[in-house]
Amino acid sequence: MQKLKLSLIGMALLIALQSPCLAKEVKIKGNVSHDLIYFTEKGEFYSNATQYELSLEKYFGNKGKAYLSFKGGYDSMKGISVDTVTLDEAFADIYLKNTDLRIGRQVVNWGTADGINPTNYINPKEVSFTDMKPKGKPLACARATYYGKNITLTGVGIFDFVPLSIPQELKNQSFSEPIGPKNTLQNMEFALKAERRIFSWDVKLSYFSGWEDYPALWMKPLSGSQSTYQKVNKIGLATASSFKGIGLWTETAYVLPHKIKKMDQTGNILFSMNEPYLQSVIGADHTFENDVYFEGQYIYYGNGSLISPYTQHTTEEKIKPGNYLIVHSSYTLNQTHTFQLTGIDNLKDKSYILMPQYTYAINQVTDLSLKAALFFGDKETEFGKLKDESLLDFSAKISF
Repeated sequence: MQKLKLSLIGMALLIALQSPCLAKEVKIKGNVSHDLIYFTEKGEFYSNATQYELSLEKYFGNKGKAYLSFKGGYDSMKGISVDTVTLDEAFADIYLKNTDLRIGRQVVNWGTADGINPTNYINPKEVSFTDMKPKGKPLACARATYYGKNITLTGVGIFDFVPLSIPQELKNQSFSEPIGPKNTLQNMEFALKAERRIFSWDVKLSYFSGWEDYPALWMKPLSGSQSTYQKVNKIGLATASSFKGIGLWTETAYVLPHKIKKMDQTGNILFSMNEPYLQSVIGADHTFENDVYFEGQYIYYGNGSLISPYTQHTTEEKIKPGNYLIVHSSYTLNQTHTFQLTGIDNLKDKSYILMPQYTYAINQVTDLSLKAALFFGDKETEFGKLKDESLLDFSAKISF
């Protein structure tokens, strides 16, 4: 029912944009891409998918704007549709004297770090090893931003909880998807953020109250697997500055799960956190005179893993925090050839990921690229156990 309502809203906006009085100056953007993915360790092709994205944007002077976007695709290897037509974002902006309002299906991006953002609480995101900046899933919400003289305040109310699915390997252990929380005022999620400039630093203090996107999982002796959605509060601090051409940033979130008493029983095997923990990123970047860009980030994850929401432990065990180093470098030659290399080193178990990428810009709207995600380490390490998922991605993209 909720998806039907959102689709109707999107159709209404599209019809409005097509009317003669509004069709003028409607900005239409989009892209069509094709990806052929090959698993290097398994020696087989995994995916042969064509996707598209289409967006329409209409400004109403200085009063606001309407935005509507769709996406879809088809994977011939799997023989399944990636949803032929899916409503992506559909929202309206209203500009007041000192306040901006955005109402509808939208993505809210918070944080200062690159790619990994502990304070980006609102939209659920899944890890991608071919795109280090995955876009969150749009949610139906209302956002209001007030621009004061010395401070900017933002409030977000989320009307629709959209959970993420339990990974297949855990479903194979008899974990099933629990029923999500009902959409009531009591269960409604919300977030607040305050921003201001302190000396040479942009400082952002934020708070989130809602639900974890993945359900909490645990195993109870004799009773088997258990699952439920878990309430959570998060407090965050993000900062950004620069010094002599070097960009600097920090981002930290303190996560306070609402304790699930059933999980705390002695002898239980836990896959989710039931105690408060910290997530933090410290990073810097610089572009050198020869246009070589370099970036480094240190990441601390108190819940144990950067790529998985689940870490197996017992009620008597303490989770060993995840410690990671991410480096990224890029260079563009003659605006045509772009070379990139990203590496993620797990400092705890010495496993690592390498993600090289080469992009050839045929013209201003057409790109060809070859990228890879290669996993290294012993079979029991976090990234080493993913060796069979090492892949090559041949991609073509046309933008308009």
